[in-house]
Amino acid sequence: MKSLRISGLAGGLALVLSALAGVAQAQQAAPSDAGAMPAASADAAGVGPDCPLLMQEAEANLELGRQAARAKRWREAAPLLRDAGAGFLNVAAGCPAVAARANRQGDAATAEMRTAETALSHQGECQPRVDKALDLDLRATMARGEKGDPAQIEQLLGEAEKSWRDAVDVCQSPHREKAEKSLAATVKARAANAELLSAGPACDGAWKSAASLVDYARTASRDKRWDDAAMLYGKAVMAWEGAADKCSGVRQQQAQRKAEQAQVDAHNAEHCGPLWDQATDHTQRLKAAGGVSATERDNLSVKAEVAWREAFVQCRGSSQNLARGNADALARERGTPLSPQALASIRGVATAQPLGAAPAVVAAPVPLPAKVVAVQAGTDARPAEAPPAERKVDEPKAAPAPAAEAVLVAGDTTYRGAFALAATGGAVSGSGRVEWTNGESYVGSLVEGRKHGKGRFNWVGGQWYEGDWVDDRATGHGVIQFVGGNRYEGGVLDGEPSGRGTLIFPTGDRYTGDFARGVFHGQGRFAWKNGNRYEGAWRLGRKHGQGRLTWAGGDGWEGEFRDDQQTDNGKSFDAPK
Repeated sequence: MKSLRISGLAGGLALVLSALAGVAQAQQAAPSDAGAMPAASADAAGVGPDCPLLMQEAEANLELGRQAARAKRWREAAPLLRDAGAGFLNVAAGCPAVAARANRQGDAATAEMRTAETALSHQGECQPRVDKALDLDLRATMARGEKGDPAQIEQLLGEAEKSWRDAVDVCQSPHREKAEKSLAATVKARAANAELLSAGPACDGAWKSAASLVDYARTASRDKRWDDAAMLYGKAVMAWEGAADKCSGVRQQQAQRKAEQAQVDAHNAEHCGPLWDQATDHTQRLKAAGGVSATERDNLSVKAEVAWREAFVQCRGSSQNLARGNADALARERGTPLSPQALASIRGVATAQPLGAAPAVVAAPVPLPAKVVAVQAGTDARPAEAPPAERKVDEPKAAPAPAAEAVLVAGDTTYRGAFALAATGGAVSGSGRVEWTNGESYVGSLVEGRKHGKGRFNWVGGQWYEGDWVDDRATGHGVIQFVGGNRYEGGVLDGEPSGRGTLIFPTGDRYTGDFARGVFHGQGRFAWKNGNRYEGAWRLGRKHGQGRLTWAGGDGWEGEFRDDQQTDNGKSFDAPK
């Protein structure tokens, strides 16, 4: 499933728009036969007289393009790789004996061409906007850290948001997705800053006072001045409560949560901190005890465990969980439980959460076998508890055929629907919904664990494909909805548009015609929302060959196009009277 190449298609198809932008500009170029198909005549082996030469030319362009790409000379690499891809397509169409080899190399050339064009676009359009947005974000972050003027921070964040939106518009995958995440973070920071602007000076002053008290209390805690820390955290509680009274909205809720945390910190500074120091000291002595007898080492371990359990009794929050974990680790390492006398010596255990006797060895949980577990419909999709040891559980002799909807769980994958397990191997077949813990899902049919038949796959970012599947490959006829808004319907091969289809852009532009490797290739019609249209031949996303370009008013030009430009072999025509 994850072998699909759909996810990279949106960026590749987006290149078509930039390639079509110059259709109205005529550029003089001498006609050439470099892009023509090989001669129809071929020898008995299926290799025409021009085939070796055309293959050699395509391979040379591919190598030159790769050299330029390795040196990151993207402006030079992109056209060389484009010519190589078109050359291999020509060889594959006219030279049957080497068609398979030409197709493989053509796939590689097209993929590298997309990478080069993406890098070229990134250098010239995307990266400058990203750099500007990052600089503004950094300046805003520094201003917030220095408790600067919220109005100045708002100006910086506003400019950063605009720069991120510009980056999202021009960047291609994967840089576009990164820019979208950064944009969301900047918008969130701007909303938080807006609370500062709307709260007024009383809220802002109380907030700063409470935050300063917390900073002083943390310094005292780091210095192990527990009395000072407890006093300062106690004052911080009152300061945050005052800020909650003076603030409103999100800031009021934040102040209330900070007051609760400061209360926990004050308790830990007064009751937990000294015990934590004692437990840490005992643990360090145990680690440094080299060359002592086993009995003496066990005594040191018991003292350290008792100290950590006393800290567990008195601590709150995450500190309490850490203290419990340290005590359990010592018990596992020693391998013997605390004696009744040691348990009785733990101060405050009577009023604390019940500890019970520490086990001799606290074993780690045993992972369940990595196999599918059936769960009845309507229950939680979790593996059932292991059966008692004395009960023998036989493996199923045949795959069950569920009469009603069931839930199957296998690792990070959950199957919901009319699914059944194979008697051997545990492969899942049937139809329903498949969910992964990363948020992806598939609705359709499975045959021995592979998508086969009709189905829809949904990616986390919002992209989806719905249509035919063959042996886990998106192949046949289907619909692809891209994150950027492009929508394709038509022939699909290995997750890419292939054959006849229609691609509709969010702008309202539309292309209907032939596709190869996800780009326009063959005969097709591109219609712009403004009324302009082109009908004719395409080569790897560019107008190439005989075609007719008509403007919205009816005037136009008809003739030979080469690499997206008009040539001398053509003529203009007027709109019908």
